[in-house]
Amino acid sequence: MKLFEGSNERLKRISYHGKEIILANYSGLKEEEMIELTNQHRDLVLHEGKESFFIANYENTWGTPGYMKAAHDFTQATKPFIKRGAFLGINGPKVALLKGVTYFLKVDFRSFNNEQDALDFLVS
Repeated sequence: MKLFEGSNERLKRISYHGKEIILANYSGLKEEEMIELTNQHRDLVLHEGKESFFIANYENTWGTPGYMKAAHDFTQATKPFIKRGAFLGINGPKVALLKGVTYFLKVDFRSFNNEQDALDFLVS
């Protein structure tokens, strides 16, 4: 399954095994664009005010201090609604950042090497 190919949409929804999943495609974005997408995702989750799941694609991105602040704020604001989150493209130093976020904020966010494993985690 190619969730992020063939679409210019940065934020979209899919249905998988009866669960609605938000796809956030950060691939190739710069800091300002990443922050904007994070804020759009946050606003969507808060506006709906219901259980939410997501897959975020971080291929070819950098976790800048400005973006990490926005990601922290997103996680704090949406924690009551987001039950699980899956990440693609997390490698190298980004692995440590994700582990720190999940540990300190006590959220169920995990990194995966492929889309199928990420989907299966979200609906398990």
